[in-house]
Amino acid sequence: MSPAFRAMDVEPRDKGILLEPFVHQVGGHSCVLRFNETTLCKPLVPREHQFYETLPAEMRKFTPQYKGGQHGVVFPGGDPL
Repeated sequence: MSPAFRAMDVEPRDKGILLEPFVHQVGGHSCVLRFNETTLCKPLVPREHQFYETLPAEMRKFTPQYKGGQHGVVFPGGDPL
C-alpha cells in the first residue's frame, strides 16, 4: 500500500476497502471509483504515471494531487466471498 493511502483515516476491513462509483464522472476513464471525500481511484496508464512522478514542483498546484499507485481487485456486487 502506498504511504499516502496508509496516512488516510480509513477503518481497516477484513475483506478490503469499499470503493463506490464516482457519479460525477463526465468522460475519460471508463472506471472511476470514490475512495473517500477527497480521493478517487482510476486506471493508471504508464504514461500518466510517469507524468505525475516527474511533474516539476512548480506545476503541482495546477494539477490534481497524485497519491500514488495501488493495485486492487473489483468484485461486482460488492462481496468477494
